[in-house]
Amino acid sequence: MGGRAVSPGGALLRTSRMFSIPKPLPEPPSTNLHIGDHKSATMTRPYPQHQSITSPLASREKGDWGLKRPFPLKSTMATSTPFIRIKQVDTVENVTNFASAADHSLSLEKFQELRVAMSVPFNTDKKSDSSSRTELWHKSVFEEDMDFTDFQRGRGDDRRWKFQGPWLARMTEGEFIEYLNKKVRPKRAHFRTLLKEKLADDITTSQNKTALEAGKAAPAKVEARDISEEQFTDYLRSLRNDRVTLYALVSKFLDLAPLGQPVGIIQTFWSDRDSLAPDSPYGKSGPPPSHPSAGISYLRTGSFMENHPVYGPQGKRTPALARVVYPKAGPMSPKLGVGGFVADAPSGDNEFNPRTYGSRRISPTRSMLNGIMHLDTTTFGGAKAYVEATTANVDPSGKVVLQLRETGPEAQVVARESKGLTEIYHDGPTKSYVPSTPSAPSAQESQRPTRVSNEARLNRVADEILEESSRSDKS
Repeated sequence: MGGRAVSPGGALLRTSRMFSIPKPLPEPPSTNLHIGDHKSATMTRPYPQHQSITSPLASREKGDWGLKRPFPLKSTMATSTPFIRIKQVDTVENVTNFASAADHSLSLEKFQELRVAMSVPFNTDKKSDSSSRTELWHKSVFEEDMDFTDFQRGRGDDRRWKFQGPWLARMTEGEFIEYLNKKVRPKRAHFRTLLKEKLADDITTSQNKTALEAGKAAPAKVEARDISEEQFTDYLRSLRNDRVTLYALVSKFLDLAPLGQPVGIIQTFWSDRDSLAPDSPYGKSGPPPSHPSAGISYLRTGSFMENHPVYGPQGKRTPALARVVYPKAGPMSPKLGVGGFVADAPSGDNEFNPRTYGSRRISPTRSMLNGIMHLDTTTFGGAKAYVEATTANVDPSGKVVLQLRETGPEAQVVARESKGLTEIYHDGPTKSYVPSTPSAPSAQESQRPTRVSNEARLNRVADEILEESSRSDKS
């Protein structure tokens, strides 16, 4: 059944990015990383699925949001956050289905106020001492050796954040079976051809090395057609026993997301050219579904110093006020809400995570924050505390993982003063003294000896001298 004819200009406008709304992203799937996710029609999704649209006040008062029909003023003007998301432009009732998009829009604004730089996740598979430097230095997602999608870059291919193949651990059993049937099995013949070429190159390299050690001329190059079936069968058997090399070959052939180091396998045939796991920051948890920055922050580093207008350069950044949303439960750390994001409490011996030895606290001088061990229902709005956001990264499911640390008491006082909750600039001995109205002294106070400063006595002496001098002059 043919549709209504559209003019070339109308078709161009429909497909133009200036006049069209991008297609919504799919529903976030429930992965093994977040088994406790509960789906709800009103819950805030881990990432926005629709574009957020706003309109100027002059147009909003007329119901004009740039679409084909005006919106009702009752639902679009009675709000202080004029952001909407279009779920469907035309419905069967000839109306536009829209909803508020203030949740993700305000979360983006609050996250940018934190001034947090996005970083790549740390690779715990490395055997170096990089784990000791992770608390001091975070690598930005905009570094040249990390922020690229080109496949033909040699050893740097494993550091990409975008791959043509899927992350196998994130797939369900049905998706995995479908991937095997439609993507893997049709490529068997091509993969066997590549294996024969690799075997021919390995045999040629081995023969050249033997001839060089014996002082003989290099033999002719071995081609893939020269490989017998027995040689190829033996090579396949050796690959099945050498899982590390096999994983590297399969991952490179299918362009899969990098795999972590296999557990329980001795890596005796690990090749620097074919190794994909050691240098990949996504070898353990998998790559993110979008750019590692997620478009929420474009800061390259968080190493900057804030300059206070009164107190000058600050050693600590301005902290953010966090709310305890989930108390400590067994080995799980308490959860804090910061700028619309839920993050783990800062680690270490602090007010969020008091360490004990038996029944005795290690640091008895540190006080415990209310709401950490149990839900605080007495404090208005819940228990709150100041924390400092250091960095953030995007996990494979699209959620923003925020890293927090405790802040100093001076930074907390400065932050409270900026909100008018305290005053520290004129507190203490530097506060100006305002004398009170003098009152009549009592009889006991008049009998007490009064202390007079040397300056006051000297003034009286000078007055007497001047007065006596004036009298002698007149006489």
